[in-house]
Amino acid sequence: MSKKTDTVLSEEIIFEQGLIKGCGTVRIDGKFSGTINIEGHVVLGETGVIEGSITSDTAVLAGKLNGDVFIKDTLRATSTADISGKIEAGKLIVDEGAVFDGTFNITKESGKKITQPVPPVQPVNPPAPPAKKESKTKNK
Repeated sequence: MSKKTDTVLSEEIIFEQGLIKGCGTVRIDGKFSGTINIEGHVVLGETGVIEGSITSDTAVLAGKLNGDVFIKDTLRATSTADISGKIEAGKLIVDEGAVFDGTFNITKESGKKITQPVPPVQPVNPPAPPAKKESKTKNK
């Protein structure tokens, strides 16, 4: 069994032309260019920037990514995510506000791929305020 390690690349750090691989959790809040290959979890924080590829079991992307992403299970793009590239994942969760420019494939557990076109972004209209009810008063 592998020993798991948690790794953080803080906001002030720039790591260029690198390779991060192993088991555990990797969090990028700074700038990273290269390849991330993790048996575990990858987190791209809101201030993080990745130029390169990610391969992992799960990931949460909240920063800027330009590259390819291969996730075995679940990938979540938060409302602050800005992603350009190819995504392949078992499950894809995209929060309202996330920006995505590229293609994605959802992979079934059986290994068969389902290619999904990226739908155009539609504005979300806020719900209409509830209609005012007339107050009923009793005269005494």
